[in-house]
Amino acid sequence: MKCKFLILFMMAAVAIQAAQIKDVRFACDKGCRLMFTFDSEKNLPTFFQKYDASSKKLVAGFSDTDISLGQGSFMVDGDSKFVKNIRIFKENYRGSTFLKFEMEVGSAIDSDKNDISLEKANFLLKFKGKVGKAWTLSKVIADSKKSADKQSLEDKKRAATDKKEAAKIALEEKKAAEKAAKEEKARLAAEKKAAEKAALEEKKRLAAEKKAAEKAALEEKKRLAAEKKAAEKAAIEERKAAEKAALEEKAAAEKAAKDEINRIVSQQKMLDQAIKDGGAIGEYLPGLKELTLLVGSGMEQVKLVADAPIELKNVSGPTKASVVVVSLPSSKKSPVFNLNAGSIVKSVVWTDDGIKLQLQGDVAPVMMVQDGALILQAQNTKFSKDGFCFWSAKSSGVTLKDWTRASEEKPSFDKFVKTYEKDSKKQVAGAETFHLRPVVRELIVVVDETEFYAAPNENAQVLQRLVFGEHLVSLDMTGMFRKVQYGNRVGYVNRRSVGFRDELTAVQAERLKEVEKDRGGVLNPENVSNSRLVDLYEDRVVYSSFGRRDPFVDIKGLVEEGINIDQVELVGIIWESDVPMAILVETKNPSVSYTIKEGDKILNGKVLKITQTDVLFLIQEFGVSRRYSMGLPDKFGGDK
Repeated sequence: MKCKFLILFMMAAVAIQAAQIKDVRFACDKGCRLMFTFDSEKNLPTFFQKYDASSKKLVAGFSDTDISLGQGSFMVDGDSKFVKNIRIFKENYRGSTFLKFEMEVGSAIDSDKNDISLEKANFLLKFKGKVGKAWTLSKVIADSKKSADKQSLEDKKRAATDKKEAAKIALEEKKAAEKAAKEEKARLAAEKKAAEKAALEEKKRLAAEKKAAEKAALEEKKRLAAEKKAAEKAAIEERKAAEKAALEEKAAAEKAAKDEINRIVSQQKMLDQAIKDGGAIGEYLPGLKELTLLVGSGMEQVKLVADAPIELKNVSGPTKASVVVVSLPSSKKSPVFNLNAGSIVKSVVWTDDGIKLQLQGDVAPVMMVQDGALILQAQNTKFSKDGFCFWSAKSSGVTLKDWTRASEEKPSFDKFVKTYEKDSKKQVAGAETFHLRPVVRELIVVVDETEFYAAPNENAQVLQRLVFGEHLVSLDMTGMFRKVQYGNRVGYVNRRSVGFRDELTAVQAERLKEVEKDRGGVLNPENVSNSRLVDLYEDRVVYSSFGRRDPFVDIKGLVEEGINIDQVELVGIIWESDVPMAILVETKNPSVSYTIKEGDKILNGKVLKITQTDVLFLIQEFGVSRRYSMGLPDKFGGDK
């Protein structure tokens, strides 16, 4: 009980000590100012002011303060350049109660840096203007209340008058309704009498019509019987004539089909002989300019060029029967042209629907159109020779070019012993082997999510949404977009959302390992299938260096001038611009800063990649390359 009395006493003491505002006045006699009048000079509260330019509102606040005028919204002067209206309310913030005056202000108040002063119990908020209409908030509230009471009295009188008029109108409407009901009753009685009379007359008319209809139906039945007999006789004669015509048409069709088969067989034999002899085949395959096959390096490509340009929308298939149809505006027909080469296309033939390509077995090639030509590509594991094989069928004939070489003979120790000269001082050394191999340029999605567009434009159709860690095949670069292949589809992605595996930062590389582990393995770039030959490969020399310096790098000029990344730190990345840039500052002298972008040269290297959180550098010193990743610091001062 003592604790309760103590708490109540303290609460009462705090309530007694709370400041009290008696009134608020505005005047421009000694410069325009807003005056808050307190009931005492003691225990004056803490004050703050805040101006919001977007809503043109000035908020003045006092801690632990009450106002005798009460809370609410009050219109002061709607045309004033200073205060137009005031909303008074209380708000709790971190255990303290604040009395706030939210004022909608005019053009004369545009800041919360207004001067303040204290004259005894009057707190003054001074403004820059000099001319303004004076007002007192208590009088404004009293006038507003008086006006409201007057309006309420007038509303009551008007409501009583309206009620009296409504009662009078209701009585008149009731009398009119009773009169109308009486007239309606008389009208309905007259209508009923007339309806009964009309119904009797209608009954007599229907009886007469029924009798006439029965007579007409009997006559119609007799007529239909006669027509049926005549129709059956005509049908028998027509059927006999149709059977005779069908027999004649069947005989003519069989003869035409036989002639067509003989013509196709003869044309097929001539085409096969022309292919065998390497002679002209254009007269047997009209409308085809070129049919070529390129095999090598584990890939196979078939290219079809017609007289009319081919568009991808005109290509359909493969069907369940492994047939690809190229719908060209033509009614040409031709014998079947067998390729007898490659593992993608088995044969080509012109039909009424266009060109049909019969595929080999279960092959699923990538199909694309380039410069009006249809290109089919697939992986070929059967062709194991070193080099390329080119086969071409044109209007002039069929040609074959073989750019392959036989396997080199492996050195034999027995052969070496036989040719060894005992006293010879020749030195035998194993030569380093140089060869070229195709390397697929594989891209990795390095952002959480990105769009896979049908065209190099952000307004183009989105084919799919790709997530971090997806593997793509790089085809080409178009401005801010990279042309890539994803599965069997070709499209475009923003070049800043992808990167090559050797360009990943340490954070991205670790995250990629986790993603690939969850997906059950890492995609081997050498096993990427269904990618086109053009622009996918780069020639790389593979050799054994045995730890020695790269012989293809000159010793002179290795050291270049530029930023030393060991003496700077990353403080910011500008990511929203078309070209991402990073901001570096010197560690010992933070006033010196640098702005870099991808491709810029630094001391002994260059900027390889800029992401939203990291910068990847490529450093080359005396033939040895190393990658260095620099990340943005987190809010606690450490690296992210």
